[in-house]
Amino acid sequence: MKPLEFSLSGTAIMAGLGEKVTKDALYGEVRFSVEKDGRPLERGSLLPDGTLLRRAQMSNISADPEGTPVEAAQALVDDQVVEQQPSSFEKPGELRSVPLTRLVGFNVSDVYSLDAGTLAPGLYETTFNYRKSYQPREALLLVKAGGEAWLLVGTFKLTTFVGKTLAYEFFDAVTEEDTGDPLDFSMM
Repeated sequence: MKPLEFSLSGTAIMAGLGEKVTKDALYGEVRFSVEKDGRPLERGSLLPDGTLLRRAQMSNISADPEGTPVEAAQALVDDQVVEQQPSSFEKPGELRSVPLTRLVGFNVSDVYSLDAGTLAPGLYETTFNYRKSYQPREALLLVKAGGEAWLLVGTFKLTTFVGKTLAYEFFDAVTEEDTGDPLDFSMM
């Protein structure tokens, strides 16, 4: 498990991030592989001089036409330079206790198992970056009473609750003109 540190009301809480829950982990996966003499083969490129270059030996770099490396590009948001935020493994994340109804409007994209340590059962809001990024992702930490905990990463959406109130009342509005069914079998 990868160590994560959170801060809840000034108290440091250590947690361990487990594996990402994927469709392959839930339902199984199919891997296609090519083997020769029992050894798996990997992709690569054949250079014009006949040299074989494995995919692991390649990398990308920004360079000008003469081959000189250029400076890294700046990221702008609303014409303002944005600094790259460190990974959640490099700095403590702020936790804030929220009601369970906050889970309703959350669109989950990634789920991780979590060892929450001494964290009390409930729902907590934070941000999460697996790697350095310019925009941290929203996250919810769900801790159940039995010690089971999950880190849910995604975005919040405004969702309307479905209830007993009618969203479109004009469909069910009865007027004085409605004295009977306008279509009946006697019309045929």
